[in-house]
Amino acid sequence: MSKLSAQTTGYINNGGVVTYAPNNTAEQLDILSIDRPQRTLRWMVEGDYPSNKDGTDMSVSVFDGTVPLFSAVGTWGVQGQSSANADKKNVKFKLKNPNTGNKLALKIGDWFSASSITHKAYGTDRTLIRESTATTLYRRIRSFKTGLMAPTVAYTYFDGTDFGTHTAALFSTAGTLSEIYRNGSFCQLSVIRSDADNPDYLMDDSNPNHILIQPQHAEGIWKHVWTGEDWVVQSPAIKGYGDQDDISQLAPELQVKCQAIMSYMQSCIRGQTDVRKTWHQYLRLEDWLYYDILINLSGSFDSLVNNFFFGTWDGVKWGPWPYDLDETAGLVYFLSGAASDAENIGWITAKNSIADQDRGFFAVIHETFRPELRALWCQLRDAAVISIEAITCIINDQVGLINPDLMVQDIALWPLNDATGAPSGMQAGGKWSVAYVIDWYRQRIAWIDQQWGYAG
Repeated sequence: MSKLSAQTTGYINNGGVVTYAPNNTAEQLDILSIDRPQRTLRWMVEGDYPSNKDGTDMSVSVFDGTVPLFSAVGTWGVQGQSSANADKKNVKFKLKNPNTGNKLALKIGDWFSASSITHKAYGTDRTLIRESTATTLYRRIRSFKTGLMAPTVAYTYFDGTDFGTHTAALFSTAGTLSEIYRNGSFCQLSVIRSDADNPDYLMDDSNPNHILIQPQHAEGIWKHVWTGEDWVVQSPAIKGYGDQDDISQLAPELQVKCQAIMSYMQSCIRGQTDVRKTWHQYLRLEDWLYYDILINLSGSFDSLVNNFFFGTWDGVKWGPWPYDLDETAGLVYFLSGAASDAENIGWITAKNSIADQDRGFFAVIHETFRPELRALWCQLRDAAVISIEAITCIINDQVGLINPDLMVQDIALWPLNDATGAPSGMQAGGKWSVAYVIDWYRQRIAWIDQQWGYAG
């Protein structure tokens, strides 16, 4: 009888000690998939706390509870503009497989895989729940009619590449909780936030008509000709491009397409073009309506010249998608206390808004398509997609991952002050509490119901 070859996959029970066989260890793989966590993921890091975006070398092991998932090496650095001057920082891990030396990509649940993993500290929202609440709510709102976040053609574009397996595209970000320990001691609570990469917007960066751009604190975008210095071009790929570069020479055809849509919107803002008669040529109107409802429902004043993506799949018809929504549900930089209560802030996208950012074309949409917005609001309310019960469930799913004992430690390590990225106006009125966020949304729904005459 011939001797069987040694097992190389699965696991082996060696006298009561379970060991993995050589070809089934995470150490041999460059792409890892883990479940969407049912508890906070624990990141055990060895290395100096980062002070800049370039980062410092580190080694990390990741645990689901007490179960080890994988280990990696690489760097961790500061992520985000506002985090740079804060004590408690957003950090980005760039992972490598310690055995192969290759980039290590991590896929969490239905998120797309990424080798750079961002952990948001949220100095403006130490409850760690506002952004994930708003983006989850957006996906439920946007997909409630068809189950998808975009027209079918945007998904079938990839049929020839991967059979169209992009249905989990987020069209914003998603988050799950993390506990970071450094050199054996608790360091901070954070939210692992998915990256807003091209796949999450169904963008093929080799296609010149798949355009995805994001304004960067661009106060003048609604008033002057489109210029690359105001925007980051994420798609298509441009050889030699750096963020906010002038692309007039690097990508002149792309420049023309971006200038064309901005010229159209500015003409509508000035009243020279009737948007109701012409939108079919330039806009994916549903995306504008859903964006308007989300921004007004969540109270996001920082989403008018900043913190949104603007995209097209044909180079002609454009729509917006939300991004970076931690300043929501009563957190407003220029308002404190009761001034930012849900019934006091009015419409964010209206012409007479108290927003400190130019409403621009968003005001045109809000004023021109009020009947459509009102009808969509009623549909969402009738379907209970927008309800305080649904929003409370979203919040509870996030809060349930947080260990209250560790939140106490997090507050002790990183006091609630400007140095941790927490301006006093953001703290006034007990705004950092789960109860406040839930009550804020309850009042906001009631206020919008009143404005649009929804009686249930």
